[in-house]
Amino acid sequence: MRRVNELTKESSPVLEFSGERFTPECVREIWYEHVHRYVLAAEVVAGRRVLDAACGEGYGSHYLAGLAKHVTGVDISPQSITHASARYQAANLSFLQADCRSLPFPDGILIA
Repeated sequence: MRRVNELTKESSPVLEFSGERFTPECVREIWYEHVHRYVLAAEVVAGRRVLDAACGEGYGSHYLAGLAKHVTGVDISPQSITHASARYQAANLSFLQADCRSLPFPDGILIA
């Protein structure tokens, strides 16, 4: 399993922290509060198609893509999706701007 400190690419641009979205460059308690969710999810995503709803800047989707068959990160913010798509790239990772209350997927498509 990938190490948690490998969530980001050092040379990639940073999404400015506005208080609305967590970024992996944050430190202290907020970092642990957010990152532990992906560490726990990593235990069950191997070989599965994964939806990361409200993916924010994309660090968690990228982390899970190291284990999953495919990860789709979805967020309502166009700025977050543009940033995530530029910062995190993998053959099995995609990002989509959408409202999580009305996801644009056919029924059953994310069932592994």
